[in-house]
Amino acid sequence: MKTKFLSLSILLGLAVISCENADISQEENAKNDNTLLQRQSSFFNYIESTSIDNGLGETGCENNILIFPTWSKYWDTIDLLDQMVEDDCDAFDLTVPNSYTEDEYDAYADYVGFDEDNVLINFEEDLGFCSLRAKIRSLETDWLDQQGDGQWDANSDPDNHFIDDDTERSLLSYNAEVIIGDEERGYVYYIFLDDVGNWIEVHSNDLNEISQIALQISQGNIPTNNPNVVISKPETSNYSCKDKVKEVSYAVSGSDRLKRISKVRPSFGTDCSSNPCTSVLPSKVKAKTKGYRKKNGKWKAKRLWIAAGINGIDQPNNGETFVDCAQVVEIHKFKEKRRRNVKVKSTTSTYIPIAGTPQRFNNALQDNKLYSYHKKGYLNVNKDFYDMSNN
Repeated sequence: MKTKFLSLSILLGLAVISCENADISQEENAKNDNTLLQRQSSFFNYIESTSIDNGLGETGCENNILIFPTWSKYWDTIDLLDQMVEDDCDAFDLTVPNSYTEDEYDAYADYVGFDEDNVLINFEEDLGFCSLRAKIRSLETDWLDQQGDGQWDANSDPDNHFIDDDTERSLLSYNAEVIIGDEERGYVYYIFLDDVGNWIEVHSNDLNEISQIALQISQGNIPTNNPNVVISKPETSNYSCKDKVKEVSYAVSGSDRLKRISKVRPSFGTDCSSNPCTSVLPSKVKAKTKGYRKKNGKWKAKRLWIAAGINGIDQPNNGETFVDCAQVVEIHKFKEKRRRNVKVKSTTSTYIPIAGTPQRFNNALQDNKLYSYHKKGYLNVNKDFYDMSNN
């Protein structure tokens, strides 16, 4: 692990983002001498962590925000960490006798100190970083302790954050913040307000300015008159088809419970930190299942045999999305594991030329063509994405 100094660059006078003027401003301002003390990851040498005053106060960690050179590296890191987590869990499964029940499996994992999040925990600790994942997991544990056997309120569940992926949560601060850039092109601070295209950017190489603005934002005061602050809002879709849905629901399976999370999102934003330009957020389809069981009279997120899938009207069949409402793309994803949660997802790339019409390649829906599958024991739920709420 190395500690080094890194110059933060400034982009001046921006009210809107375009690839061309972003490149010019970053080149001009990368020459600034302001520096920021950072720690480099020993997992991925292109990731660094630092600390800003973002209104969190004392977190117990050295750093409270991560820095990635490009959005492409950010998304690549999620895929790499996902595979590392999967490999780690599969390796542990090989040490557990097949005859073990779910309770015996869970007790054995606790006894030997195995945690499905060990890879993510070690990644965060390596950077001295307090992540959104760690915050939500703590809050979720407390929330589950208070739940009874009646209906659970999805709106009060801390796990139902708009960033629903544990691996991505490991890359973001408590406030869903990240910094993207490098020494040559400059740096931009992002804070996400939701996952449907609303976020705030701060273009500055002045740590004090970033900290002041981050603090204001955390208090609900957005400095809209500051030329270094860019407010991103969802672009108006040119398509009439459905490309944005989400559903979170709980179900009872014997003495256990499961939560099913289903989501479709179009791409949002424009990122020219690499060539060609692409979107900040890619279009994606996702299904996730979480398992819960009581222990000592309290509900806990437990390691259970659960499954998640993206498929057609029957689980073994392929489903179909309609890229930009026209091109048919078949999808079939399925995973069944003994885990606290399992997820499957499909994403599409976006090509945005400097001039001309962007090719968003958004996943769009038609009736009875794409389903979100969830399973625990004899409970099987196969829900049409098209029938879900447009939110």
